[in-house]
Amino acid sequence: MIKDEDIRLVRLLMTKGHLDKTRIEKFQRGMSAPDAKPSTDLLVDTLGVDEEAVAAAIAEECNVPLLRLTESMVSFSDKQMKDSFLKRFNALPIIRSGIELTVAFTAPPYKDAVEAMRNETKAFIVPVVVPRSAMLSVLTMGLDKKLAEYQTLPSKFPLETIDLKSKPKEKVYEIFHSGKMPNIDIIVDELVVRGIKMGATDIYLEPMESELRVRFSVDGVLVHYASFPREMIETVCNVLRTRGSLKLFDKKKAQDGRYSQNIGPFQFDFRVNTLPTLEGERYAIRIVRKGQGIMDMQELGFSGENLARVRSLINRPRGLMMIAGPSGSGVSTTAYALLAGLRDAQKSIMTIENPVEFRLNFASQVEIDPEQKMDYPTSMRAVLRQHPDVIFVGSINEPAAGRAAAEATLTGNMVISTVLASDAMSVIPRLVSFDIPPSWLAPIINGIVFQQLARRVCKFCKTPYKPTEHQLHAAGLSQLGDAVTLFKGKGCEYCGGDGHLGRIAIHEVLMVDEELRDLIYKQASPVVLRETAARRGFESLRFDAAKKLMAGVISLEEYLRVIG
Repeated sequence: MIKDEDIRLVRLLMTKGHLDKTRIEKFQRGMSAPDAKPSTDLLVDTLGVDEEAVAAAIAEECNVPLLRLTESMVSFSDKQMKDSFLKRFNALPIIRSGIELTVAFTAPPYKDAVEAMRNETKAFIVPVVVPRSAMLSVLTMGLDKKLAEYQTLPSKFPLETIDLKSKPKEKVYEIFHSGKMPNIDIIVDELVVRGIKMGATDIYLEPMESELRVRFSVDGVLVHYASFPREMIETVCNVLRTRGSLKLFDKKKAQDGRYSQNIGPFQFDFRVNTLPTLEGERYAIRIVRKGQGIMDMQELGFSGENLARVRSLINRPRGLMMIAGPSGSGVSTTAYALLAGLRDAQKSIMTIENPVEFRLNFASQVEIDPEQKMDYPTSMRAVLRQHPDVIFVGSINEPAAGRAAAEATLTGNMVISTVLASDAMSVIPRLVSFDIPPSWLAPIINGIVFQQLARRVCKFCKTPYKPTEHQLHAAGLSQLGDAVTLFKGKGCEYCGGDGHLGRIAIHEVLMVDEELRDLIYKQASPVVLRETAARRGFESLRFDAAKKLMAGVISLEEYLRVIG
């Protein structure tokens, strides 16, 4: 709903030349939509108004100070109230002084919001306006704090003494054969602690011809951390098999397991996967911190336009919605965030997963267990008898899962699922290969969200620069011209000299309309589907990545690494 403050704001922006009549009409339609986003987001993301100009106009029109917010200015410590204000009012309480509470707004400080705050806190509310990026910067500092608190975890053993990368081979084997080695459990624990301190999401133990190689996945990039004597392979594997409740003597078959462990004051879940190779069993260990909350949809990196498309898709009463991406691209994180966005006391949400990756307190979750005769068809039939409003099928990676998801959708249910794919259009033939006929798929598919993860430019050492004509040409961005300014990280203590810190998702969102349904039914190629979708407003992954590149969120190096 459009409020008086919003009307006065857009009028002022028009007089200053930032808006024309057409864009004001678009603003009014956007604010009148049932799922309207905050006015500042609509002005900046959809209408392209500079966020600094928006903040300055709010300050002028509402007669409130314009503040250059930094983390050091935030002294208010009541986390519950902070979260409440952010969720309800899109505002952040920053300073409490006596009976005064200073609150930072990115949108106009609406009279009804200020009044509600005053009644709730029994304080005199002092509103200030801040640019949206400054607010986001303060709110995302939590990632750096989390990594900082991990640095206090105590070390159990100096791995460097048995690391073939940092010590001569003779010295390492001297320690190994002298009986001075600690218990292998201690070495495994130390590897996990080192990975957590580096912010790794996965640890890979890879048997090679002459060593056991250890690599960490940090922000989606593999880091060769250590190399141990090959003789350690069997004992390390035995520890992980025991912890993950794997079959100890079945080394010729891939296995999955999991275990939980307290490390210092923190609780972690570890998912263990084995793969037989010519040199021995290769292990992948996924690190998940317990109590880690589900991300909000607005934290997933969607542009304003794509977020509106996704909200439209998940709020449909029936049909199939797919979330796709390469392995390790965060599709499960996105899927759980979308399910959380559907959370409602009047909605019944059920999931069928293999295995359950994240516990949801608002859904009933079923785990596939073929040994107990709980396969996909059996589980889906049982779930449908519970009359769910939304069904989440964890991953379509076999015909049984594809068929079960399709049949549930054909009976009038809303089904959300994930699939591994190389882009949005390749999801269609991928689903057909999983035993979903085009004649079934065409009427049920509502849309596809495809994503890949890219490393963010480190915000602590972010530096502007002018790219060369050759660099732009290599990226396929020659049309930008030599006047464009891009950003990269110089390298600092926060990013470990890498210039990147954290990750963000790059998306393409395909809305399936009647013309596309007809092409799917006729088994048109992905090229034809993409050309048709592009004529109807579809924005490719490259387009979304280019927007994040121009905004300084990702570097040109990362753009080339992810997009090519």
